[in-house]
Amino acid sequence: MGARDKLRRRLTVLALLTLLLPAGCSYFRQESDPHTLVFLMEAAPTNLDPRIGADAYSAHLDGLIFSSLVAHDAQMNVIPDLAERWETPDPRTYVFHLRHGVEFHDGRELTSGDVKFTFDTIISGAVKTPKRGSFRLVASTEAPDAYTFVFHLREPYASFLFGLSRSAGPSLAPARIFPASHPAQTPPKL
Repeated sequence: MGARDKLRRRLTVLALLTLLLPAGCSYFRQESDPHTLVFLMEAAPTNLDPRIGADAYSAHLDGLIFSSLVAHDAQMNVIPDLAERWETPDPRTYVFHLRHGVEFHDGRELTSGDVKFTFDTIISGAVKTPKRGSFRLVASTEAPDAYTFVFHLREPYASFLFGLSRSAGPSLAPARIFPASHPAQTPPKL
């Protein structure tokens, strides 16, 4: 085999690679479901349960999927989210009044029972989560009616409201879907 044949083969291989490489990188769009959201993330979240996931990716997805009692605006002021308003009758009691007509993905309405479920499973330790430490001063919770939720604190805690906000605290988990104990022990009901 002469030098000319070797050169010809190398050029042929190079030409084939030049033509085939872009074909391997192309994306062929399939017919998609209009009810499906597709997006790209740099890494996968560690958990989709809003009570548990504390990494940046989980928190980002939680913020897109779930809501909290309160959020904060661009100036970091605490503003209503699922709670339309709240009051503090004394420095150790926070009473939240939920918005009416808020529904989960399955059409079931949000109630104070869902709020109580979310916070009670975190506070009791039934769900292992790093978010539990944020609620160490919560003595008890109560849901006196379907749209009222109350936190009773052991002592005044100035940043309690901010700790409940969407970026810092847990988003609300529908009691019907998420397990009351650690998810590794009980799979969610879908």
